[in-house]
Amino acid sequence: MASPLRFDRRVVLVTGAGGVNDLGGDMKGLSKGSLAAADKVVEEIRSKGGKAVANYDSVEAGEKLVRTALEAFGRIDVVVNNAGILRDNSFARISDEDWDIIHRVHLRGSFQVTRAAWEHMKKQKFGRIVMTASASGIYGNFGQANYSAAKLGLLGLSNTLAVEGQKCNIHCNTIAPAAGSRMTQSIMTEDLVEALKPDYVAPLVLWLCHESCEENGSLFEVGGGWIGKLRWERALGAIVRQKNQPMTPEAVKANWQKICDFENASKPLSIQESIGSIIGVLSKIDSEGGISTNRTSHEASADPSAFAEIIGHKLPPFYSAYTELQTIMYALGVGASMKEPKDMKFLYEGSTDFSCLPTFGVVLAQKPIIGRDLPEFPGVSVNLGKALHGEQYLELHKPLPRSGNLKCEAVIVDVLDKVSGLVILLDVYSYLEEELVCYNQFSVFFVGSGGIGGKRVSDKAKVAVPVPNRPPDAVRSEVTSVNQSALYRLSGDWNPLHIDPNLAGFAGFDRPILHGLCTFGFSARHVLQQFGDNDVLRFKAIKARFAKPVYPGQTLQTDMWKEGNRIHFQTKVQETGDIVISNAYVDLLPTSEISAKPLSEGGELQSTLVFEEIGRRLEDIGHEVAKKVNAVFEWHITKGGHTAAKWTIDLKSGSGKVYQGPAKGSADATFTLSDEDFMEVVLGKLDPQKAFFSGRLKASGNIMLSQKLQMILKDYAKL
Repeated sequence: MASPLRFDRRVVLVTGAGGVNDLGGDMKGLSKGSLAAADKVVEEIRSKGGKAVANYDSVEAGEKLVRTALEAFGRIDVVVNNAGILRDNSFARISDEDWDIIHRVHLRGSFQVTRAAWEHMKKQKFGRIVMTASASGIYGNFGQANYSAAKLGLLGLSNTLAVEGQKCNIHCNTIAPAAGSRMTQSIMTEDLVEALKPDYVAPLVLWLCHESCEENGSLFEVGGGWIGKLRWERALGAIVRQKNQPMTPEAVKANWQKICDFENASKPLSIQESIGSIIGVLSKIDSEGGISTNRTSHEASADPSAFAEIIGHKLPPFYSAYTELQTIMYALGVGASMKEPKDMKFLYEGSTDFSCLPTFGVVLAQKPIIGRDLPEFPGVSVNLGKALHGEQYLELHKPLPRSGNLKCEAVIVDVLDKVSGLVILLDVYSYLEEELVCYNQFSVFFVGSGGIGGKRVSDKAKVAVPVPNRPPDAVRSEVTSVNQSALYRLSGDWNPLHIDPNLAGFAGFDRPILHGLCTFGFSARHVLQQFGDNDVLRFKAIKARFAKPVYPGQTLQTDMWKEGNRIHFQTKVQETGDIVISNAYVDLLPTSEISAKPLSEGGELQSTLVFEEIGRRLEDIGHEVAKKVNAVFEWHITKGGHTAAKWTIDLKSGSGKVYQGPAKGSADATFTLSDEDFMEVVLGKLDPQKAFFSGRLKASGNIMLSQKLQMILKDYAKL
């Protein structure tokens, strides 16, 4: 014998059938009866050592029922929606009242009770719900149009609750029982009522409500000791339209046998499988070039030559301004962490080598995509709501400044017809004054807008490249936070699909998904860590194709292959094995090609003259000054928000010296400030202490030594 199923400390609410919420009415719900039905069940439960209370409210007052359970037992774990009545009549004779009351009791009543319990179940991360449907709802039955509609409505409700509740360990299933009860005793013989008594249904309900049962979103017929699970089955079907031709009823008639042939039928289990298989058929047709998506007469008249008006179209220029706050926020959004010491350069503006992650360049250029600023397509129906980010290319011409205001110019360089949709290639160039900093190419796929005969490929597209056919050279894994999408969206992509569970559910996801560009940023970090020593100066370009969604909290695994200065990679969800970024690569610069001055805004640095003059004067008094100071100072001079030069003032050894570049040993203190602010400090116009506390001067190391440095600057304040 298997060990008995226990329900210790579980609180169960059963509506109708005298167990344990019941009005005690007749099968039509007209007479209130004696209320003895519920009381009798309560007494039976108590006599066997259980605890129970009765409730006599209608299921339409769902909150009252749940409140009774909470007041008596402090929680609610299981809801069995079983209450029901009959108002049978042929369809032509059903009154509005008979229709409405059936739906109020069966469908609305189940909704009200379940909704009242739902939030409590979510908070406790446990819940089991059973809906009571009927064979009449599944198959139909004469004289029960109202009843059948309500009962099948319960199945739809149950299926959706199963999807929404799964992440909170709330399972919802549906039973279609053949059972004798007060509702059926007038239409069944006494012997049949006995043979189909509820005792032969209850064990299934108990199992579905048990904490160890993982069944979710299922439908069961049950009665007389027999139980069977039902599922949907779909015929293989037939495609009944020809390329660039209207769909006709004659084509439907000609293919009717295939449409109704269940040989090799499929059995979809979710809306994603259902829609996915249809999209799969379109992709297959697309690859074989046989048939295109069906279009309205207006759309079918569109000429591919209309694309000529779009290709080359320049969008209005726009500016992307940002400070260290935005670059740090982005770094956190793509997984940079203080647990990794090398990430401090991306998270702390006071770091001597504070840097902006290269992939932040996509954020600066994304306004036309997330702002839906793309133009109208003459003669072509394009739904911006059905836009998918297909691929992304980013190339850096200079490392991104730590802060700045970049002018961005966007142009549509090509439009491709993939039959099942259109692909728009959008190039965005970002400039700091007149200097090109970065270039992006967004590949945006518009579902359902293709099939008008445009070209399939473009020589202007940055091509995705398959990864090598061998084991990866390196693998890095990182767990995303459950708050990852909430954090990443602060970088400007406010699409509610990534934060709103209801909208995500409407789009077919069981919870909000992570931004594709967030996964993109994680992957780029992994490559830079593994093969670029986290040096942003080595980052040249990245190309990636977005394949599948990621849910916050999942683990991202980046597989990497090194081939020269190109690092091929793909990114998987470790828990499922799904590839979410494919055909991707990062191009790195060899260390020999890294520029000593990444971003000079033109013209020499004024600070250079000062350091050179300090060096000349130290030739005469350096020995005396070194005795007083006994320290090595390193200076990082910035221009346009990025380090343009490094200088070292060595007042520790010999007679002291000044040279360009980082300290040859270790610096005692390091100062970072702009060329302009350096001159303000030297000329006495900017107090160093005020500059430090305002964030204009960054210091690390033994910053108390800066007091000794003052004597140097004061001695040369007239420079």
